[in-house]
Amino acid sequence: MNGQELPPLAGLRVIDFGQLTAGANASAMLADLGAEVIKVESGERIDIFRAWKPDGSDGWWNRSPQFHFTNRNKFGVSINLKHPDGRKLLRELICQSDCVVENFRRGVMESLGLGYAELSEINPKVVYAAISSQGNDGPNRLHRTLGSTLDAIGGLAALTGYEGGAPQISGRDFNYPDQIVSLAAVGFIIRALWEARRTGKGALVDVSQRELATFLVGEHLTAASADPDYAPVPQGNAEAGVLLQECFKGSDGRWAAITVRTATDQQRIEALVGDGPDLERNLALWIAVRTTQEAVEVLRAAGCSAAVVNNGTDLLAARNLWGRSLEFADDGTLVKGMPCAFDDYPFEVSRTAPDLGQHTRQMLNRVLGMSEDELDRLEAAGAINTQPKF
Repeated sequence: MNGQELPPLAGLRVIDFGQLTAGANASAMLADLGAEVIKVESGERIDIFRAWKPDGSDGWWNRSPQFHFTNRNKFGVSINLKHPDGRKLLRELICQSDCVVENFRRGVMESLGLGYAELSEINPKVVYAAISSQGNDGPNRLHRTLGSTLDAIGGLAALTGYEGGAPQISGRDFNYPDQIVSLAAVGFIIRALWEARRTGKGALVDVSQRELATFLVGEHLTAASADPDYAPVPQGNAEAGVLLQECFKGSDGRWAAITVRTATDQQRIEALVGDGPDLERNLALWIAVRTTQEAVEVLRAAGCSAAVVNNGTDLLAARNLWGRSLEFADDGTLVKGMPCAFDDYPFEVSRTAPDLGQHTRQMLNRVLGMSEDELDRLEAAGAINTQPKF
């Protein structure tokens, strides 16, 4: 570390079964904090993000941008969970580890003999983070859900959209419940790891995406408890108590987000666009004959709240807006960063996401002391593999 402090989680080992965002991004942040994270896949079951948008060329499963985003700083092993020797290898690895992260459908890990009850018998200090849509208990624990259905049952979708229109879901390219659960889970996991280090006793960390989504819209539960007839009415971009909040298109086809909160804000806007009776229409007409950036700069100079609505291409061209939230790895791959900083430890992307099974032999040799002959036997038997079975 060139004289710097060790990473906060240095010395901890995490076995990562995370898929897509919920589990995989949580374990990636543990890796960012210095934990040794070993991502487990197999040729029979690759991370779904590897196959998100395949281009059909050789080795395409190792080049998915989505996969790289949520699997930086990890080691990758390919172990067949359907093979008895593969499951034995995983149990041996977990015996030498501090934490397990998974977000499979409930019952999958138990069916493989890798649930918390089984693993805590062989490693009492293990922290087992089970991230799922509905949690480990309750009547809906076995329901299959995606981000869209979590938006719905968690209450979020009732608040989004336009009055009189359909609710809006966050969609698979954003998937809000997955994003928030990965951030929250990291805090829960670190707290459990701290307690395990203090007491020598691990824990099951049961994280429900649906419950977290509901927690974040809790004020609407409170409102409903006070008024049985309460029902939120989606207002699009409008906001109660705000004079005007909307997006307007400039002459270049781009959009500007503008908020007029107070009477003073309104006076500033009217000094630019005119003080006719329809402020929204006047503002729309004024922006329509200017480029969006030009309009935003004039509005800001007048003390108004305005910003260009950026898409991914815009953000790539404006690196000053990233802060630490995005980073380029050494090979030029764009990956998620960390939206915070420690004064004595710089978060770094020390390695990009692993190719399928890239570190299988290295990690099994280093952690379990396995010889090349043993690894050859396991590969011949199909317990470890590095090629997808399509």
